[in-house]
Amino acid sequence: MLPDATMRHTLSCLLLAACLLVAPGIVQADDASTYQGSTLVNSQGGSEKTAALQRALAQVIVKITGQRDAPSQPQVRGLLGTAAQIAQDSRYSAEAETINGAPIYRQRLTARFDRSAVDALIAGAGLPVWPSPRAPIVLWLVIDDGHGARMVGATHVNVAKSLTDRASDRGLVVILPAANPAEETAAASAIAQPQAVVALSSAYGSPVQLVGKLARTSGGWNADWVLLDGGVELGRWNDVNPDARLAMANAADIAADTLAKKYARVVAGGPPGTFTVSIDGVRTADDYVRAMGYLESLGIVRRIVLVRVVDARLDMQLDLATGLEGFRNVVAVGQVLELASDGANPVFRLHP
Repeated sequence: MLPDATMRHTLSCLLLAACLLVAPGIVQADDASTYQGSTLVNSQGGSEKTAALQRALAQVIVKITGQRDAPSQPQVRGLLGTAAQIAQDSRYSAEAETINGAPIYRQRLTARFDRSAVDALIAGAGLPVWPSPRAPIVLWLVIDDGHGARMVGATHVNVAKSLTDRASDRGLVVILPAANPAEETAAASAIAQPQAVVALSSAYGSPVQLVGKLARTSGGWNADWVLLDGGVELGRWNDVNPDARLAMANAADIAADTLAKKYARVVAGGPPGTFTVSIDGVRTADDYVRAMGYLESLGIVRRIVLVRVVDARLDMQLDLATGLEGFRNVVAVGQVLELASDGANPVFRLHP
C-alpha cells in the first residue's frame, strides 16, 4: 500500500522537444532532413549509439527552434534520454577527411526522428518554432588570401563547405551564385554596397542574402559580414579568426540566430499555472515510483503536490511551465501515461 500523505516535490528537471520546419526555396529541404540529425561516432556499440542518438536529437531541436542553446535548457535536457524511443530509423556511414595530407576515416550515425513526437514535445516545452518554408540564403562571398580577391561561386562549393554544412545543421539551405562577370563586380563591393546584390539574388528565388568578405591577415583572417532579408539589413558584424573555415561556420550560426529571432514563434501550449491532475492504475510501490519519477523528469513540471491517494488513483496538483494542452502533448508521445478522461481535471492512466 502507498502512504496516504501529502507530499511535495520541488523539481528542476528536464524535457525536450521539437516541432515543424522545413528548409525552402529553390532547394527545399524535406521533412526527412528537418527531423534528421547526424553525428560522428567512435564505434557502433550500444552505449555509444545511445549517446549519439541524443546528440542527433539535440541537433534536430536546434534546427527546429532556431536556438543554439535549446539542448542545454532544463526543459530539454531530460527528454534527450527519449531519443532512442522516438527514433524511427538510424544508419551508419563511413566518411574520409584529409588532414595534413593523410586520410582520416570516421563513422557517422544518422538518425530520423518521429515528427509527431518531436512536434508535441516542442509544443509542450513552450519552445519557439521556426516555421517552414524557410527561404534559402544566397551567399555572396569574396575571399582574398593575399593573391587577389575572388568570388566564391557555384563551382567552388568546397571552399564554403564549413558554412554550408553549418547552415544545414541549422535547417537552412545555402545557394552559391554562378559568379558571372556582373555578379563578380557586384560582390566585390557588396560589403560597402550590399543593395548591389539584392536585385541579382532574384535570379535565385530568395530574398535573403549573406554577404561576406574574408581577407588574410598576419594573424589569420578578418571577416566582414552583412545579412539582408527583403532588402532590409538585419545585421552587420566582423569576425577575426585564425581559421577561415571557422569564420565561415560562425557566420552561418549568426545568420541563423538572426533569422530565427525574426521568424521563430512559441507554439501555444496554454498559459502556465497550477492544475489538478489524477493518475490511475497506481497499484504498487513500483508503480508509484515510476509515475512520480516520470513527472519529475519533465522540465515543464515545476512542482508536484500529492493531495490524496484513493485506491489506485493519485490526485495531485501540478505547477506547470505551460498549460494543460502542453502537458497533454508531452504525455501523448511518452510511454508511461495515457489520457483516460479529459476535462478541466484530466485523468491519466499509468501504462502497465
